[in-house]
Amino acid sequence: MFLARSKIEELVEKGLILNSIEACFHQSSYDLRLGKEAYLVGRDAPDDLSKSSPYLSIPPGQFALLTCYEDIQIPDTHMAFIALKTSFKFQGLVNISGFHVDPSYKGKLLFAVQNVGPSDIRLKYMEPTFTIFFAELTGKIVKGRDKEDTRFKGLSGIRLQDVQSLGGSSVTISKLQKEIEQLRFIILVYTPVVVAVLGTLIKLFWPSPAPK
Repeated sequence: MFLARSKIEELVEKGLILNSIEACFHQSSYDLRLGKEAYLVGRDAPDDLSKSSPYLSIPPGQFALLTCYEDIQIPDTHMAFIALKTSFKFQGLVNISGFHVDPSYKGKLLFAVQNVGPSDIRLKYMEPTFTIFFAELTGKIVKGRDKEDTRFKGLSGIRLQDVQSLGGSSVTISKLQKEIEQLRFIILVYTPVVVAVLGTLIKLFWPSPAPK
């Protein structure tokens, strides 16, 4: 059973969402804001977003890791479902990571996304970017997350293993277009030179016809 706003607010008072704000509550969901850490594939390190440098631009074809600003503490009796806000979906941003949050999870949420649209997608620090829905479980879970087990410790930011999982440099549409333009420029500039040199060599080395 999915929770309505009143039930979500009751759980928030018990610690469900830390750093929540009134404007992000909706009828049956809460909008998570973009966190300070974001990583674009191919860069040496994650970007640190801030109020003085709040914007992140994701080029077409690019993969990225995004964090949410709020910390989440899911009780053993509930689970959650997450999605990107519709406005970003319409631009071509897709979530390629998980779509649910397990019972007893605590920490920030990490999103792997890709821009499959034709244009750059711009995100802003602390602006609503993701939507989270909560559902109550009808029975008890067998075992919660062990606080002493490092596998189940909540995320506080982007880890090295998260960056490595996305691989090295990515080939984006904009990068391909730039390389095509460079190749075109080289062809336009050097083709006449090559033709002229070949013509000169042919004249120098091609035997003249014998006189009759």
